[in-house]
Amino acid sequence: MQDYIKDTFERMNLQQTISFLLYGSDDYAEETQPYGETLKQSSDPIYRRLESIYPDGIELDKAAADLSIALTAYQHVYMELGMKAGARLIHQLLCTDDRLPLRLVRKE
Repeated sequence: MQDYIKDTFERMNLQQTISFLLYGSDDYAEETQPYGETLKQSSDPIYRRLESIYPDGIELDKAAADLSIALTAYQHVYMELGMKAGARLIHQLLCTDDRLPLRLVRKE
């Protein structure tokens, strides 16, 4: 029994779980990078594109600000969804034991 539990924990992978919850698949990158590197690597192409479209500094700043506003909205929505998903998982863990689901009693 101990080997089964150990094997289960060894198969746990945060990136795979994220991929499954977001996309319904376990297609994920095995290697992970520090967050700063991931963000820089992912944002450099769009900023280079904006610079090629808007060589004027003022227009570039406006375009970058518009992009930032849009990305911030996505960030807020996905952060809230992530927190709700985590809370839902915690709720399931706390309200279920090995035999029967526990019922939460609402005090009035």
